[in-house]
Amino acid sequence: MALRDWMGTFGKARSSDLVMQLERAYEAALLIQSIEIEFFADRPVRTDLELSMPRQVRGQMLRRFRVALQLCRESLEQLLPRRHELDSQQQRQLQLIESVEARYDSRSSTASFSRSPDLIPRSLMGAVERVRQQLDPEAEATVVAGFRRKRNTTLVSLRILLLLVLVPLLMQQASRSFVISPVVDHFAPHVPFLSYTKPQLEEAAVEKLRIYKAEIEFDALLKGSVLPTNEELHQALALRAEELKLEADSQSTRAIKNVISDGFAMLGFALVCVFGQEEIRVLRGFIDELVYGLSDSAKAFAIILFTDIFVGFHSPEGWTVLLDGVANHLGLPQRENFILLFIATFPVILATIFKYWIFRYLNRVSPSSVATLRNMNGGG
Repeated sequence: MALRDWMGTFGKARSSDLVMQLERAYEAALLIQSIEIEFFADRPVRTDLELSMPRQVRGQMLRRFRVALQLCRESLEQLLPRRHELDSQQQRQLQLIESVEARYDSRSSTASFSRSPDLIPRSLMGAVERVRQQLDPEAEATVVAGFRRKRNTTLVSLRILLLLVLVPLLMQQASRSFVISPVVDHFAPHVPFLSYTKPQLEEAAVEKLRIYKAEIEFDALLKGSVLPTNEELHQALALRAEELKLEADSQSTRAIKNVISDGFAMLGFALVCVFGQEEIRVLRGFIDELVYGLSDSAKAFAIILFTDIFVGFHSPEGWTVLLDGVANHLGLPQRENFILLFIATFPVILATIFKYWIFRYLNRVSPSSVATLRNMNGGG
């Protein structure tokens, strides 16, 4: 039993080292791509070009490039023999590292730091390696191990996703029902801050009282009875005003309860994020694999649906409803000027960020999805 536990721990350590090595190489490959886009118009880096920049900045940029390229090459030597241990998302990261490193594999004429070309093309060697893996007697065990790894990843992802949703919700409801509500109801009559009637609640109460007075007079006219005297009307309005005051006080304390209970929900969410960092990383990989596993048309459809809802020309109505709900939940006045200013600025900022994400990330990871997206948008 102890030997099995030790072997399991050793296997987890090897897997963790593999993931860390892959992440470092992936970040290095992204750094090389950013240098290519920023300084070389999205073309491979060339040391023989004279760039319009200070020599110190150019030297620092080339040093960063050399270090990143060396890290990619050293990581590939360790990652390629263990390629079968990677999931689909990690396989895509490895392919990006290979594509970046391959651009500088045979450029000895222009880059002094590239290594000499191989006698046999690497693509042919890769094909031979794939055939060898398929004929390997351990291939079936490797496939089964990969299936089990995917199943465990799915279970871990679903569990942490449920925890991220249920723990904040349960903490909010439990704290509100058993702690916050009794405490606020106990101190509200003695603390003016907890029981004061907010202006918007006073306006709503006055409007309801005016409608109640009109209902009394209208009911008397329909029945053909005599209109109530001023004294009777005053007595009825006084009773109704007392009811409206209690209702306004209840709504005022409800807003205080919502704010405090939301704080407990955020605390629960933060605790799950702190104590489940490894599971959240697995969840992120699972979501990436699920999203990038969609077809190009499905990706473009999801992107258009998201952008039309939140940053499209008809999104102001949705933002208005959302902001009104948040203001009502927190007991804040619904200011029309603030809502209009928010709608005029935030969706524009969100659209800019989204377009930048498409240009810098999605355009490299899935260029066919970007092409499909442009066609579905009418070429825009």
